[in-house]
Amino acid sequence: MTGHVRDPGRDDGDTPPVVSVLVPVRDDPDGIRELIGRLEAQTLPRGRFEIVIGDDGSRAGSLDDVVRNGGVRVEHGRPRTSYAARNRAARVALGGVLAFCDSDCLPEPTWLEEGLAALEQADLVAGEVTFVPPARPTVWSLLTIDMFLDQERNALLSRAVTANLFVTKAVFAAAGGFDESLPSGGDYDFARRCVEQGARLVYAPASVVRHPTLDSRPVFLRKVWTTNRWSAVRRVRDGGRPSFSNLLTFVPFLGVALARRNALRPVAGLQRHRLVAAGLRPSWRDSARALPVLYLLVAYVAVFGRVLGWLEGRRRVTGEPVFGYPTALAAPLEAPVRTPA
Repeated sequence: MTGHVRDPGRDDGDTPPVVSVLVPVRDDPDGIRELIGRLEAQTLPRGRFEIVIGDDGSRAGSLDDVVRNGGVRVEHGRPRTSYAARNRAARVALGGVLAFCDSDCLPEPTWLEEGLAALEQADLVAGEVTFVPPARPTVWSLLTIDMFLDQERNALLSRAVTANLFVTKAVFAAAGGFDESLPSGGDYDFARRCVEQGARLVYAPASVVRHPTLDSRPVFLRKVWTTNRWSAVRRVRDGGRPSFSNLLTFVPFLGVALARRNALRPVAGLQRHRLVAAGLRPSWRDSARALPVLYLLVAYVAVFGRVLGWLEGRRRVTGEPVFGYPTALAAPLEAPVRTPA
């Protein structure tokens, strides 16, 4: 399924773009403007890529400046999920390759060229996401770098994030696009389906976007809660059943240790190379202040999210009460929405 990217050096006027850069957004005009500025500075000739914004119900007029930019298209839609916005943009994309990025990401100048080069030998490319911490990183900044958007490990585990993801349009269509019903984790779900269908996923360390860290406790814990909740919902939807190893993940301290082991992360320390890549100089003090927070606070938030996600997944799949929850709250979990090529 590999070897289908056209020569990015060609620039004949009537030729459609090689790649479509697809970005979902809801009410982030400043982020979109900065992202577009970074895209305009790409080493890939501008005629070889297009920019399509998938609007997820932004306030009226908030994207007017983007619309006035002749090199950008905006596909508007009602508020739903970022994955619905990505599908909306993909439906109108002209390129044979889809490059996904987010409005809070800052691509390096060679991002597109390096991603396309990696895609020559693959069907799906997980590009590098490097964090940009504040001048005085908080413990939440350190945990963000350690826990999230690790594309090297993601690729080893047959998953990827849409902060930096390249996929051929044919593979995207064959997988049915993103599951629009998922507020979180739709990118993991999509990558898994692609790999299960025979697509080759690779990690591209030279295709880089930069991403801000989560620097406050409420924002970080909300992220932990959301990702664990919807991971559990997906597991139930896909037929997952409780097992002894699964039940151990509901034990806060032990659950974190198992989750880190399963994600190929060190159990007794932070990922030093990730901190270094973010421009930090990690020391034992960083782990000393981060690990107690991880095991004694983050662990309980993650477990609570997984429990409620499991209950919600059961309600959505069966429509039956779970531990006293009424069936009136149940709603079917939608199948992935198929996106035509």
